[in-house]
Amino acid sequence: MEWYTILIGPLSLALGVLLLLIALAGFLWLTGKLEGYDPVNELLQRDNAALGLRYGLFAIAVVFSLLEIFDRSQGDSGAADFAIHAVLATVLIYISRFLNDWFILYHFSNNREVVQQKNLAVALIEGATYMASAYVIGGAFYDWESGLITAILWFLIGQLLMVLLAFLYRTVARGTDQALDDQNLAVGISLGAFLLAGGMICGTVISGPSSGWRQDLLIVAAYLATWIVVMLVAHALSDRLVIRSTSMGDEVGDQHNIAAALFKAVIFISVTLGFTHG
Repeated sequence: MEWYTILIGPLSLALGVLLLLIALAGFLWLTGKLEGYDPVNELLQRDNAALGLRYGLFAIAVVFSLLEIFDRSQGDSGAADFAIHAVLATVLIYISRFLNDWFILYHFSNNREVVQQKNLAVALIEGATYMASAYVIGGAFYDWESGLITAILWFLIGQLLMVLLAFLYRTVARGTDQALDDQNLAVGISLGAFLLAGGMICGTVISGPSSGWRQDLLIVAAYLATWIVVMLVAHALSDRLVIRSTSMGDEVGDQHNIAAALFKAVIFISVTLGFTHG
């Protein structure tokens, strides 16, 4: 094998991703216009970092989910296959945006918060749900050609699980909605990391061969419930052993302490990575 043939695959895929990003830029510009704002003006004239964060994480989530479901070892090849998978990934991530707006951040209008108010906390949670959805898509659609309806159902189940996780977070960390309305970025980091970790869990447990719907749902429920207990224990231990003079809840919710929020985010994501690779 000639040395340059090794580079053909990586270069072709990188070129495809670059063309996809160009297409996504046009898609996001068009949807912004249809929703009543000018993305170019927001990003360049108003310096709207919240909108930039939304767009950036949307694009990364589309690319991540595309690369999760576009698998050359399974026979995917050529520009046509790549384009079909790219359209599928874009549509699914875009659908997750509305599920986020309606069921996770239902107390807010995402566009008002992100576009008009430049609310970074809300934009970060929206972006985190995109990334979480990318993990769900990777699990649900890995072999989607053999059962599209089943893949769609697992995608919707994964979205429902993230809605339930957001409700659980609000139950434990009261005042979350008010904190987000006050543009508390620390709360946005904490909730966003929790949802991202939840997406990682959902994507892991719904992937792989099916054992029948009843058995699969029991496995999902047991896996998710165990993970939630692990998260609660890890949170309690970090509070008692590391931040002993106060609580992370007070630091994040009342003091707007971004360092404490990042500490929580590291715990959520790192422990979840350990859990999913166990």
